[in-house]
Amino acid sequence: MVDDCSAPPASVPDDVRFRVLSRESNGGPAAAVNTGLDAAEGEYVIRLDDDDLFTPDRLEIAQRGLMRAPIALCWAQYLGAAPKPQPILDGDVSGTILDRVTPHMGSAAVKRDLFLPLDESYLGSEDVEWWLRPAGLAPVATVARLGYLIRRHSELRGVHGTAARAAGSRRLLEQNEDYFRRHPRAAALRWKRIGLNELELGDRRAAREAFLRSFRARPSLRTIKHLSRTLSFERGHE
Repeated sequence: MVDDCSAPPASVPDDVRFRVLSRESNGGPAAAVNTGLDAAEGEYVIRLDDDDLFTPDRLEIAQRGLMRAPIALCWAQYLGAAPKPQPILDGDVSGTILDRVTPHMGSAAVKRDLFLPLDESYLGSEDVEWWLRPAGLAPVATVARLGYLIRRHSELRGVHGTAARAAGSRRLLEQNEDYFRRHPRAAALRWKRIGLNELELGDRRAAREAFLRSFRARPSLRTIKHLSRTLSFERGHE
């Protein structure tokens, strides 16, 4: 367990299989993961956020997937949500991994040398940026069983808020321009997410620009509906 300067300090059961790594300063989720990664000695790595849960058979699910690929996925859902089928990602997903919301990192069991460090400069989008890299190096396998339970929060915590997510997505688009040019569906989703972030922040002009770029990358009716939200506001105040 990595204690990212929590108060009170984190504790674990009195068991030789557990240990606490205490950071001297709070660095956020990416820094905490990287701290644990640096200390990891096993052949495989699985992430568990402090407020989420594994299902009792999580490790069994991981083992089944890792027999097929060095990156193994299970299904994840919010605590208390009704179970429902989820996407099956198998084989080479380098060209499609960003076409939809990326899997929660806790749903992945990864061979140690493929669990690349997270980029700590991405605040709020570090998981999306991370997926782009290992997905380009190795195939994945999905075991269609629920293994990870996510605790829902009413709002993002700390510096990983909506503005940080919008800025992170813009940076991702800029730094991977060639990838998004070759994968318009991924570009459309990223711009749509930026538009939704900007709407939440109350910047209708920035949201409109983002939705327009999303539509140009991959036209869709849903994007038009989002775009209309930015126009109706202004018409009502002319």
